[in-house]
Amino acid sequence: MKRMTMKTYIYFIALLLTVTACSNFLDETPKGTLIPKTINDFGMILDSYESGDNKIACGNTLTMAMTDDVKIPSSKVSVYYNWGIRSFCWQDYIFTQNENDEVYNSFYHVIYVCNYILNNIETAEEGGLFKRKYVEGAAHFHRAYAYFNLINLYARHYDAKTSKTDLGVPLLLEADIDLLQKRATVEEVYNCILDDLAAADTLLDNEVEYRFRASKAAVGAFKARVHLYRGEYKACLKACRDTREMIDEPADYNELEKRSGNPDRGIIGLPRYQWEMPDVICYKGEGRHPDYHGDYNLSDDLMILFNKDTDLRWQLFVSTYDYNYGEPDTDEPRIASFVYPNNNGCNIGEVYITEAEAAVRENDIDGALDMLNALAVKRHVEGTYEDVTERDPEKLLELILKERRREQMFKGTRWFDLKRLNKEERFQKTVVHELNGKTYTLEPNSNRYVLPIPLKAIAANNLLEQNPR
Repeated sequence: MKRMTMKTYIYFIALLLTVTACSNFLDETPKGTLIPKTINDFGMILDSYESGDNKIACGNTLTMAMTDDVKIPSSKVSVYYNWGIRSFCWQDYIFTQNENDEVYNSFYHVIYVCNYILNNIETAEEGGLFKRKYVEGAAHFHRAYAYFNLINLYARHYDAKTSKTDLGVPLLLEADIDLLQKRATVEEVYNCILDDLAAADTLLDNEVEYRFRASKAAVGAFKARVHLYRGEYKACLKACRDTREMIDEPADYNELEKRSGNPDRGIIGLPRYQWEMPDVICYKGEGRHPDYHGDYNLSDDLMILFNKDTDLRWQLFVSTYDYNYGEPDTDEPRIASFVYPNNNGCNIGEVYITEAEAAVRENDIDGALDMLNALAVKRHVEGTYEDVTERDPEKLLELILKERRREQMFKGTRWFDLKRLNKEERFQKTVVHELNGKTYTLEPNSNRYVLPIPLKAIAANNLLEQNPR
């Protein structure tokens, strides 16, 4: 372990933590600020539903344009950032040496904040709104979430045969921005994630006042996601079933009503804030979009999966209007980003469809059908959905994966799903993007599925080994 003379370890900006307001605790140039010392100070730092200064609510949008769910019409190339176009084309490097990878940056920012809290919580004074057990548990949960996204973005997909040697990401457990470390293995990072979730599970309660706060249900839902991506279906199934005892049933989209015309003008029945949206267990925002607005155009490949006459996800949240009060453009359907419940965190619908997949992979056909149908009926016009009765495990799994893609569209998991399914020959897929008359192809298990370590991080730390391009 070495030290740097400049405070630029992974180029996150957070030298001091500033207690000022619930969504702004990190000051780039603090003057006369208060360094948090009490349990209540720590709780306030974690209490955020915005992916702004303290980054706690940051989600993953870096890969949104890389997936098979998105296309970029020629008329919209200009609204994408340069790095967004590079990601859509799977170029060797998404960010130049002069550009910040804000997803990498933000997740390490969260890790720093959580480390600061966990390193100092034993000596922190009690008092105020937040209790010690909650704050400690929440710090473990948010750190696990950050590391899970980092390991799935910047490392090979988990493989039990190679995880002990596959390069992961730097594993930081101390709040010292001067520390310089090499990349840990995939196994080591996942062990940290699972340890954090185990700790959070013993510390957190299920009931929380606001759904951007960590809870026992959020731990269970996220644990199910972790086990799914590790291919541990029995453990995934248990986590899903334990979590369902703590959450509501999926929201019935029949209770929502779209106003006439552009859904950006609002949907009756939806709350004001994204963290209050239907099905949210623990809210995580989106971070920086690869385009200016986040109103992605649906690929043809995704659109054909919807029954446009009955699927309420299509009818409510897909728009054929230009962005934000524009005129109709029926050739280019897009997600209505102002109203779509695009929580990158934990959702009830994901728990149900994850349980369905884990159940069928464990040959529990009845359990898989129960979960698939319980979710899908709430997503279709009342009286139009017919229960799936397919009992062939292979065919049922295909139906479940299609439903997962519909349910999880633009929630930050599709890239990870493509990576994990590429490990199974039957689900391998070549993704094709077209842009300005050129065709770009992403082969299964390509090196491009493992994002490059940001060039700024490499320049700041000569211990970091770059991923093969």
